[in-house]
Amino acid sequence: MFLLECNEKFLINSISSLLIQKNIFHTLEKEKKFFFILDVIESQNEIELRGPSKIIKLKTPTTINLLVKEVFNLFSDFTLEIKGAKFYPLKQSIVYKNQETYLGNIQFTIFSQLVLNIEEGLNKIDLYKDIWPSDKEFQFNKLDTHLTNLKNHLKDKINYDFIFSTRSGLIYISVD
Repeated sequence: MFLLECNEKFLINSISSLLIQKNIFHTLEKEKKFFFILDVIESQNEIELRGPSKIIKLKTPTTINLLVKEVFNLFSDFTLEIKGAKFYPLKQSIVYKNQETYLGNIQFTIFSQLVLNIEEGLNKIDLYKDIWPSDKEFQFNKLDTHLTNLKNHLKDKINYDFIFSTRSGLIYISVD
């Protein structure tokens, strides 16, 4: 998840809509937690995409595919180290001991939210609402099943021991 920023409301909403269609997770809300910022600057003949370590300039008009490709290229190398594994948020993958696995959307939401809340823990109710916003009733066994499935997926695919615990309604991941 990254924060998408731009002074031009129409442009930012248009880019956000395109990224949503391509399943590229991001937010427009500064209050939310995110891994990095993508700043979009529009000038007369180009759109500038500014990431934490790269800047890409696109001539306008541009195509949707080129814009999405460049956003992906801008952050495809961005990784976070979690207990010896490399987490690639934009690729929705985890690499451990030269083995890579990709996460499904629910697995990615769980893992990324846990990483973003690694210090203070992740509220189970908030996580449930992020994954299933339409549910009227909370079914914590449903969430627990997906947590267990994520743990088993990482163990089976890349032999990664994903250890988490729950205390007082908060989920924590072990980073020892």
